[in-house]
Amino acid sequence: MDRKRKIPTNAIYVSSFASVVLVLINLGSPLAFNIIISVAILGVQSTYLISIGCVLLKRLNGEPLPPARWSLGRYGIAINAYAFLYSAFAIVICCFPTTLPVTMENMNWAPVVWVGVLVGSYVFYVFWGKRFYTAPVQFVEGRKAEGTALQTS
Repeated sequence: MDRKRKIPTNAIYVSSFASVVLVLINLGSPLAFNIIISVAILGVQSTYLISIGCVLLKRLNGEPLPPARWSLGRYGIAINAYAFLYSAFAIVICCFPTTLPVTMENMNWAPVVWVGVLVGSYVFYVFWGKRFYTAPVQFVEGRKAEGTALQTS
């Protein structure tokens, strides 16, 4: 944080560097850029699909939702169902190739990369994360885990 200007200079530098790298990748290989963007969309839409699916399942089973500042009311199931279907549709569309006929050079490799990321993440969790990661259960279930506390700024 720059104390004089009161701006996060490190964040600005990292964001600028990432933007330059993406532009250079696009200049060098539009296919590589397409893969990066498609994998990012797959990741975001997958997290939306999971979270919206959990809320939709609770609504359909008649279970109470956690307290919130506002509610979708009686339209909640319809809105959640639409959002769930839209996310699923976006995931499928994102996996299609961009041009026809499909060759090894213009194939959309994002689904292959995404499956690789999922498998790699699962393997990492099984061999390392399961032993060392402690979930924030105290906030979800009202319990306090050993050695953890809610920090405020």
